Amino acid sequence: MIGMRYQGHQHRFVVFLILWITWGCGTDRPDAGGGDEVVFELQDSPVNSPLYTYADSIQLKAALASFQLEPGLRIELIAAEPLVIDPVAFAFDENRVLYVAENRGYPDPAEGGTSTQLGRIARLEDRDGDGKYDHRTEFATGLTYPNGIMVWRGGVFVTCAPDIYYFKDTNGDGVADVKKVVLTGFNADKTAQIRASHPTLGLDGWVYVTGGLNGGSVTSPEHPDRAAVTLSSSDGRFHPDTFEFQTTGGRSQFGLAFDPFGRRFGTSNRHPLQHVVIEPWQLARNPHLTFNRTTQDVAKPEAEATVYPISNAVITADFIPKLIGLSHKGTFTSACGPVLFYGTALKPEHVGNAFICEPAQNLVQRQVLSPDEVSFRAQRAYENREFLASTDSWFNPVFLGHGPDGAMYLADMYRKVIDHPSYVPESAREGLDFVSGKDKGRIYRIVRKEFNQANPSGEQTGSLVLPFEDPVALLGSADEWERSVAHRLLLEASDTRTMSQVSDVFHKSERPESRARALWVLQSMRALDVKHLEKAFIDSNLGVREQAVILSGQLASDHPELVRPLIAATEDDEMRVRFLASLELGSLTGEEIMGALAQVAVRDGANPWSRSAVLSGIGGQLPEYLQVFRLMESADSPAFPVMMQELGALVGNSASWQDCRELLQDMLGSSGDIRWRMATLLGLLGGLEGRKIAPVDLGLASALDNTPLSDRELTSRREFVAEVVRIGLNESEAVSVRAVAVSLLGYAPFQWVELELGQLLKPHHPTEIQLAAVKAIAGVDDPGAAELLLSADAWSSFTPRVKSAVVAALVSRRATVQQLLSAIADQVVAPAEIPSMVRQRLMSDGLPAIRDKAASLFHDLEGGGRMAVFEEYLGVLENPSDPVLGKQVFEKNCSSCHTYAGQGGQVGPDLTGVKNQPGDALLLHTLVPNYEVLPAYQAISIQTKDGRTLAGWVAAESDQSITLRTAYGTDEAVLRSTIASIHHSGLSLMPDGLEQTMTKEELANLIGFLKSGGIEP
Repeated sequence: MIGMRYQGHQHRFVVFLILWITWGCGTDRPDAGGGDEVVFELQDSPVNSPLYTYADSIQLKAALASFQLEPGLRIELIAAEPLVIDPVAFAFDENRVLYVAENRGYPDPAEGGTSTQLGRIARLEDRDGDGKYDHRTEFATGLTYPNGIMVWRGGVFVTCAPDIYYFKDTNGDGVADVKKVVLTGFNADKTAQIRASHPTLGLDGWVYVTGGLNGGSVTSPEHPDRAAVTLSSSDGRFHPDTFEFQTTGGRSQFGLAFDPFGRRFGTSNRHPLQHVVIEPWQLARNPHLTFNRTTQDVAKPEAEATVYPISNAVITADFIPKLIGLSHKGTFTSACGPVLFYGTALKPEHVGNAFICEPAQNLVQRQVLSPDEVSFRAQRAYENREFLASTDSWFNPVFLGHGPDGAMYLADMYRKVIDHPSYVPESAREGLDFVSGKDKGRIYRIVRKEFNQANPSGEQTGSLVLPFEDPVALLGSADEWERSVAHRLLLEASDTRTMSQVSDVFHKSERPESRARALWVLQSMRALDVKHLEKAFIDSNLGVREQAVILSGQLASDHPELVRPLIAATEDDEMRVRFLASLELGSLTGEEIMGALAQVAVRDGANPWSRSAVLSGIGGQLPEYLQVFRLMESADSPAFPVMMQELGALVGNSASWQDCRELLQDMLGSSGDIRWRMATLLGLLGGLEGRKIAPVDLGLASALDNTPLSDRELTSRREFVAEVVRIGLNESEAVSVRAVAVSLLGYAPFQWVELELGQLLKPHHPTEIQLAAVKAIAGVDDPGAAELLLSADAWSSFTPRVKSAVVAALVSRRATVQQLLSAIADQVVAPAEIPSMVRQRLMSDGLPAIRDKAASLFHDLEGGGRMAVFEEYLGVLENPSDPVLGKQVFEKNCSSCHTYAGQGGQVGPDLTGVKNQPGDALLLHTLVPNYEVLPAYQAISIQTKDGRTLAGWVAAESDQSITLRTAYGTDEAVLRSTIASIHHSGLSLMPDGLEQTMTKEELANLIGFLKSGGIEP
């Protein structure tokens, strides 16, 4: 979580407060009706309990009075210091006992050193049943940085990297006497913010955890014979009884949540909500598939993830040069602790909404989810205000959860400075107070205004009468917390005597959430039969049908009669059911299966998730599937050419020489629409290129042919290429179709297409077409090809993005590197236009001719004097600047990689909001981009087995492939099996020496524009 800079804090006790803010103008948003102004009422709930009085209750009342909460609701304090200190996660057991992970040692030492042992697990009781906690015991002490907790079998799992602990009190004194490590090996080498967390029980009975973006090598001391499981930056799960550990989809930092139908969501600092769409073990079924994404942003990320704080908190990026491109006031910078709310104590319109904490800016945001093909999308519930915000900059909400009485509960770490010192320059740390608040912390609950607390005991004191004597009945509850606790208790008991009752819940409950849980409870009892699933397949609710598909996939090998309804599910009205059905069918074989998957591809293949679901399951049946899919050719289906390109790539990646040759001949000679035939050939030849099967110099002319072509064959291929050229140049064709055609020209003999490729570089063509032409030209093994890209006229007409593409393409092959160096020596290309990591790689190349020439050309830029240049240019900050002219400088020099105010590329960090940076920080990172490079944007270079070199930062990866975001904004996926070596430079893709491409006046104007916040056209 990126936090805030030091601010003075003064407690305020407000006797009466009414705040008015302007509502967003759009009336099509949820809650948009009801006028243009919203009245926020004073939060004035009692803080004391009959059994407990806070000595500092006036200060606690002041904190309540500082809240601005959505009208019609109220927020209540249920625990505060000293009953709870530094809460970062909590969990209620079935007796309403509240277990709290207290991260008292946070922040851990900035520069390493000895970890503290201040972390604790608190056990809180509400002994009079008024909803406020009045008794504490120290359940577990001596921990480093505990950050997650989950109840299981009378005890709790606690994430505390490098370990996951299990604690249990067996003698009833409120203190754990069982303390054991059940899993270990989670990395703890980064800050306490970047660690595994959020143990959460899924419908399937596994406990899911976030990886904290930190990874590890996970083992169980309980099972020393098991091999370690390597965890990269992905999330994971473990079985709570056997402690088997597996990696899962998702790359969550501090936040994980399920909806009632088992759909999993995560979060990271600038990505408020992500849906885990597919699992890595599903993608791994096809080792030749390059697709490696597992999550989709549900909420708008980064610069579009707007928030509306009322505290005037100063966030780290406002004043720390290191974070110039990371986090910005007015957008999410520390998204964490989400919950998808399905309780009963708020209003009906809140059910199904996502609530996300933003501690750095002292607020909680509400977002409304809606279906989006196979996933979901979310939008803010309203504009210009938040669900919950505070004027108190010490308010740091970090965790949300369901709990008793259908309420939503919130953990407030309550610190003066929530940020970690590792994200603050050493010179600035003395001015920040990382200590104040280490003795404080609060837990709140949020309910509708008319909510009445029911006293479960009917008395002020004494033991409570609790509702979980019959957990089966509570499977049918309207409240998610009661349903989830009932589910856990039934899993723990594994009492087969309740099977018929659970079955009745499935058959009779009016709540789809209850029917879904009942299916999984039956599965855990091994009592789920085919009749249950047959009924679930025709359920009126989408979520229940999803469970039928997933569970049938698990049982189909033992119950082949489930294959038929699974195939039928590929024709469901809902795309998500069809998607899940194709995933499950991908583990089965047979002609009928291939036919069903082909139908899904034709219908839904334009969606990348659906396409990848199908492709993941045909690895061992590619020829059979291709034959079936070809029969479904349809010029009206936008999915058909996209799928054929993917299938061509799979053939090129994995099939025999003969099969590849037959497909090529078929595509050249077929009477089918040329658009999908082009796409198929592009995929095929691209796949072959990585295997060094297709001769690059001849490509389409004689690829895969063992003997010279006849005149007739050669004429036929020239006619095919001519038709491809016609489509590529046809400006009335869709850009996507033209791009395929232009890319395919890179495999034609250069003399056939030289003139046309040169025309496609002209600036009147769309950027996508120019980029495709650059890539096609650079791949041709002919000296004249690179000359097209490096002529003075062509180079001067290229936009920065196209120039970046040319450089990236030319340095990918040694044959063209020397031509690029010659163009630099001839002053056609400026040395500063080459990224530093590329310059350094060329200066250490194994070929002396390249190494020596690069050293000569780049000596001034790589001579270690960049800070001297920065000092020399500091004077420009004293010059007057014109932001309007600075916008032009930005568009010319920066917009190909960076977005600002919603415009630009997505290669480097989004610069929206850097107006709060001091001018010298902006100048520093403009002139010395490698001063400090955020880990996410550190470039790596990949050398492939066929001699290519690709550079970029890792956009996604799996066990099968790596996807790089290149300097010109495209994503390049590379199968690991084709990689010869990987080098992590730690450098930026941004070039040094930008001062050589602009005058001091232009540089001053650029800084002025960046500090302007954006200039309206």
